[in-house]
Amino acid sequence: MEKKTKLLIWLSSITICVIFGMFFWFDYQEDKVAHEQHEKTEAALQHELLLNSTCNHHVDSLVYINGELSKFKSLTLAMVHRDDATKELKYGVGDIVYMKSDSSRVVIEDVLIGGGKYNYFIKYRVLYRNETTKEVTPEMIY
Repeated sequence: MEKKTKLLIWLSSITICVIFGMFFWFDYQEDKVAHEQHEKTEAALQHELLLNSTCNHHVDSLVYINGELSKFKSLTLAMVHRDDATKELKYGVGDIVYMKSDSSRVVIEDVLIGGGKYNYFIKYRVLYRNETTKEVTPEMIY
């Protein structure tokens, strides 16, 4: 009986060890497959992010337009400033007006705008009949 008991204990312990071994082996295989899938997914994600960033940089029309037109930014701001300053003026370039000082007829040759964003001045460059020019303020003509 003692031999049968030892044999039974020995066989049951081997069976238990084999079952635990198979359990751990299958768990290891599942972890290995899951890890490989995770690496593939991570690599695909990094590849997509790289393609997306290069596509956004090269295809985005606003980036291209800003790059091409950035050299004209100061000119554009000056034109906007000029338009804001001259929108209230009654006369423009080429108009024939009279001087208040001596009622002589002159032609507005140019509109001069100077100063900064909040403090600026406006003057007209006028051309007399005798080909002389003079800079006057808008209040000096009618």
